[in-house]
Amino acid sequence: MGWSQTELGERAGCSLSTIAKIERLEGDVGADILEKIRATFEKDGMFFTHDGLVKKNTAIYEIGGENWWLRVLDDVYQSTIDKKESEVLLFCADDRESPPAVNKLWKKIRNNGVKMRQLVREGNTYLLGATKEYRWIPKEYFENYVTMVYEDKVCMCAENNTKAVIFKDRRQANTLRNLFNLLWNKLEQPDESTATDRF
Repeated sequence: MGWSQTELGERAGCSLSTIAKIERLEGDVGADILEKIRATFEKDGMFFTHDGLVKKNTAIYEIGGENWWLRVLDDVYQSTIDKKESEVLLFCADDRESPPAVNKLWKKIRNNGVKMRQLVREGNTYLLGATKEYRWIPKEYFENYVTMVYEDKVCMCAENNTKAVIFKDRRQANTLRNLFNLLWNKLEQPDESTATDRF
């Protein structure tokens, strides 16, 4: 992957000393740490199999448990951090539902130059970004159950908003990006925001 020990540690949420210890095969490392490292590689299409490490162009993985949406947004951050012209597209989002920790991470992503566009419920004026970044979906077609497209990934909320299923598949991402743009060009843009804590 071309990652340094430091980068792997940051991506996996482990210390540099832990990564170095694993590489030197020193001491016991907890199963939770090894699971974080495995999941980190799988997010980028590298899978541990009985035949060794295998690179796949398409990967499917889940993010669930406590603070699952924050971990999804960390995946967005890691996936877009060094990319120019990155954009995140959100189907059926609602800024009112985001707690402060989520908004803080969105702000970090946006501060890296990542653009965002969202399809929100008709009449919703609580918009944290510029109104030009939003389009209204008619109420009868809106369900607050986010699908998100970023880079070559599609993230879909699942199991009653308790986890996300992420597909690392360029063609699927492009298909949904095209659908998003089709809707975007046909839907109405809000003309004001009532949010006071905007990005």
